[in-house]
Amino acid sequence: MENVSRISKTTEPQDQKTSYIRSSKTISGRLHDELVMMDIDLGKYYSLNSVATRIWDFLETPKEIGELCRLLVEEYEVDPEKCRDDVESHLSEMMKLGLVQKS
Repeated sequence: MENVSRISKTTEPQDQKTSYIRSSKTISGRLHDELVMMDIDLGKYYSLNSVATRIWDFLETPKEIGELCRLLVEEYEVDPEKCRDDVESHLSEMMKLGLVQKS
C-alpha cells in the first residue's frame, strides 16, 4: 500500500487560479482519522495521512490552493507559508497517483 504522507517536494510552482477536485475513479473508506483508497482501474491501494485526508475532504468541490490553505490554517496551528508548501506537495503527489485532478 502506498502512503501519500511520504511526499517529495515539488519544484514546479502551482498556478494560483487552478482548482483541484477529487478523481472519481477511486473508492475510499475511513480508518480512524486516515483514509484508505483503491484505484479501481489499477487495483492499487493508497493510504492518506490525516492532513492529506483533510485535503481530500475539502476537495469534494473544486478548490484553489489558496482556499485550501486558508481552511487548513483555520484548523491547524501552522505557518501559512509552510501550509502552502505542504499543500502544493500533497496535491502534486495526489495528481501523480491520479487521486485528484485539475478542474
